[in-house]
Formats: sequence, structure tokens, C-alpha cells
Amino acid sequence: MSDVVPDGWQRVDRPPSLFRRFEFASYGETRAFLDALAALSEQTGLYPNLSFGKTYVNVTVLAGEAQRLGAAEAEFATRAADCAAKARRAT
Repeated sequence: MSDVVPDGWQRVDRPPSLFRRFEFASYGETRAFLDALAALSEQTGLYPNLSFGKTYVNVTVLAGEAQRLGAAEAEFATRAADCAAKARRAT
């Protein structure tokens, strides 16, 4: 498992994954984040598990086929956090 856990994320051992809850002030911000996350997934080929409500999104980035977290998952998590920051500024 990668030793690098991006700021604000939690490493989970079973199953190997990274988890973070993102909270937003409005549905518009939440929607902007979900749209940006969808685009990021298309770019990277990584599709996290999501659960969400009106003003929050829980994101779980699972380890790949090797069952180990690596640089790709850490990079996705970092970029997802950037997407959240942009969504908050956009509305």
C-alpha cells in the first residue's frame, strides 16, 4: 500500500481504499463537484464509489486489481480535492 495519503483523506485497510467526505454549501456546488469528478474519472479510468446527498459527497477510491493503493489512486484523490475546491469557488 502506498505510504502517501493525500491531505484530508483517510486510508482504509479493508478493503484497501482512500476515503473522504466533501461538504458543500449548496446543491449547485455538489452538482458541480459530481460533474467534475465524472470528467476526472473519464480522464483517469478510475471510478470511485460515491454516496451523496444535497450538500455532501462521500468518495471511496478503491485499490486496483493488485489490491494495493498506489500513485494512481493517490493522484486521483488529490485531483478530486482540487475539483471540490473549484466547485466551491464556481458557484
